[in-house]
Amino acid sequence: MEDNKKALGARIGEGAFCVIYLCFVLFVAVYSSHITKEYNDVMDISGRPLIEFRYAFCFFLALLLGLGDMFHLIPRIIICIKESIPKQDFLLGLGNLISSITMTLFYCMLIMLGDSLEYHESEYNYGIEKALLVLAAIRIIILLFPMNKWCTREGDRKWAIIRNVPFIIMGVLTVVGFINVIQYADFMPVAFYVNIIVAVILSFLFYIPVAINGKKNPKLGMLMIPKTLCYMWMLGVMAFWPL
Repeated sequence: MEDNKKALGARIGEGAFCVIYLCFVLFVAVYSSHITKEYNDVMDISGRPLIEFRYAFCFFLALLLGLGDMFHLIPRIIICIKESIPKQDFLLGLGNLISSITMTLFYCMLIMLGDSLEYHESEYNYGIEKALLVLAAIRIIILLFPMNKWCTREGDRKWAIIRNVPFIIMGVLTVVGFINVIQYADFMPVAFYVNIIVAVILSFLFYIPVAINGKKNPKLGMLMIPKTLCYMWMLGVMAFWPL
């Protein structure tokens, strides 16, 4: 995808960051699974197991991120070690496609975390949840079109914009949804949701320049580091915020 003739130090740093990220996501998934089994007796007045909900969602969100990202991060790690691999463009392109799909599903599930923990009979985010599912279906269909040129170095800027329009709308709806959640926050403190909102906003601000113009300007790829840190921040808040 991008020029991989990087200095040894840069390759070591990139590879180490990818390994740390994947290990962190795996740890969060394992930790959340363990906590889900430990705390299954804390209920709200309607009998819903809230702590179990929180960590079950955290487990599946971490699993989505980890499984999706490993398809393009593992080839990148190997490239950082060997400088190049056979069918490099194909493997990285396929990995980016898969991670784009799992990231889309991530946002469909993320809003359900807040809605489940702070459920209200008015179903205040029901419309947003349905809209996210529709937008996710539209985006996934767009992602599968060959005009995206996933496995080529040049890509297609027009299709990069097209496929990310529904994704950006999903990000906006997610933020609006969590603002609605805050109005009914009782089980988790407002700061818990504010952290998620800020992480979502920042992740999109870092992601958009790379998604739209990253292939023509590979240096923009550096923005994927803070973008990835935002997802680690989100998972960290969900998994380690005090009970």
